Amino acid sequence: MLQRWPVWFFHFVKSFPSLPNQCLVCRSWPSTDVVCPDCLQRFAPAVFRCTGCALPLPGLSPEQPRCGACLRKPPVWHSAHAWVDYGYPWSQLIPRWKFAGQPALAAHLARWMRAHAAIAQRIAAADVLIPVPLSPTRMRERGYNQAALLARHLDATKCQLHSLQRVQHTTAQSSSTRAQRLRNLRHAFAVAEAHRAQITGQRIVLVDDVMTTGATLHAATRALLQAGAAQVDVLCVARTP
Repeated sequence: MLQRWPVWFFHFVKSFPSLPNQCLVCRSWPSTDVVCPDCLQRFAPAVFRCTGCALPLPGLSPEQPRCGACLRKPPVWHSAHAWVDYGYPWSQLIPRWKFAGQPALAAHLARWMRAHAAIAQRIAAADVLIPVPLSPTRMRERGYNQAALLARHLDATKCQLHSLQRVQHTTAQSSSTRAQRLRNLRHAFAVAEAHRAQITGQRIVLVDDVMTTGATLHAATRALLQAGAAQVDVLCVARTP
C-alpha cells in the first residue's frame, strides 16, 4: 500500500528541488522524482490512444487514430487525450490528490503529462485551457478543484478558471451508467454571459482528472460549444479501461 504523505511534505520538496525524494510507488530512496523514472517507465508507458475515447486499443496509429465505435458515433469533442490508464499506482495516487488533501501532486502530474508529445502539442495549439468546475457544494467539501490546479500547472498563461461554471450539483455517480450520468448532467454546466467573449471562436482544451464514461466531459463540452467555442479538445490524467 502506498504511504500517505502530508500536504506540507510536497510543498517542502517543491521548495527545495535539489533535495532527494522517496518514490511514492516503489519507495526507493533516494529518487530524482516523487515517482522514480523506473516506475514512470513501467506504469506510464507511451501508447497510442483513440483520439475519440482516449482508450489504447489494438490497431490504432497516427494513420488510423479512431476506433470503430468512435468512427460510427463521433464524440461531441474534437479529440480526447489521456496520459495513463486508471490503474495501479494512479488509482491510488489520484484519489490522494483529489480527496486526501495533497494538492501539490498536481504540479508533478502536469509536468509528466507535458512530457507526452501529443498532450504537449494539444496544449500548445490551444487558445484557452478550462478546467471542469466543481459545484459550490463540492468545492466547500474538498477545499480546492483538482482540475483547476492541474490546468494552471499545464499552462497558467492560457488558463481560465471561471469561464465555465457548474450550475447544478449532482451526487456522486460512480455507480451510474453512462446514460444515467448524461441525464443527470444535462444542464449541469453553463458559460456565464460575462465570459462568452472569452469563449467565442476559441480553441479550448477542457481539463479533468479522470475520464470514465465521458459524461461529464460531454456535458461540459456541449456547454462550451453552445457558448461559441470553435473547437473543444478534452484532456485528462487517466482513462478508466
